[in-house]
Amino acid sequence: MDARIDLHIHSRYSEDGDLTVPEIFRLAESSDLSAISITDHDSLSSIPEAQSLLHGSRLRYIPGVEITTVLPEDGSQQHILGYFVDPASKSLAATLGDIQKHRITIARKRMKALQSIGISIDQDRVWKMADGRTPAATSIMKEAIMAEENAGDARLETYRTGEKSDNPLMNFYRDFLAMGKPAYVPFESIPIAAGIAAVRTAGGIPVLAHPVFVRDRSMLDSIVALGLMGIEAISSYHSQEDIEYFLSYAGTRELLITAGSDFHGPTTKPKVKLGGIDGNRFEYAARLIEAAEDLHGK
Repeated sequence: MDARIDLHIHSRYSEDGDLTVPEIFRLAESSDLSAISITDHDSLSSIPEAQSLLHGSRLRYIPGVEITTVLPEDGSQQHILGYFVDPASKSLAATLGDIQKHRITIARKRMKALQSIGISIDQDRVWKMADGRTPAATSIMKEAIMAEENAGDARLETYRTGEKSDNPLMNFYRDFLAMGKPAYVPFESIPIAAGIAAVRTAGGIPVLAHPVFVRDRSMLDSIVALGLMGIEAISSYHSQEDIEYFLSYAGTRELLITAGSDFHGPTTKPKVKLGGIDGNRFEYAARLIEAAEDLHGK
């Protein structure tokens, strides 16, 4: 069997992640992965902890972050994976701080939007669940579904015990918070150009995460022109047809290819398994490592 990788993983440093960094390392080793990257949402906190675990581990570890941005042309949320960023970069820390402010604003607007359609939300409980992290949709959705005040709301029963209870948070998001749904709030963050620039300024390699979420593929060339260096062609969100398209696209644009599951653990995305993507070969990690060495003159 070829060595396998997962370069898109979330830990507890992401508000919607379940596992600690040591737990991810243990799970990766027991899953026979060869290389991993923990890419928490707009946070560098996992990097020093992960680096402290490398002694005695057979895993190749690539420091990473996932930066939340907006594509101005259509207002869509787009994520930039930043590999080999300097965790001490002041400019990157400032950029992530700006994004966190946007995330707080969105969280408050989402809670108000749900309240406006009759779903009870206790904001204090949401902040407590977030446990010092910026509340993303996960804490808000858990509060909406599980709050005793909403026990009699027939709209929510399907996420508790009904046909949508196998993946309740993802289903709730699609039904209430996605574009065109009753509690939708337009997303806001820094422009994608600023996200790519922040990664490069911090000495990192910017890669477009799950590119299937770029609504108009004709925009891909414009994103690449902003300084993008790679594309997550192999993703748990992609069909085989999508994977083939993005592999071909990366080849014609001389982009690095990465493979990532977007693993969060059993709460937010219970159907996404660590390393659970076909075609996640070690050669992609090896090329990413080589590119970083070239970039840093090693």
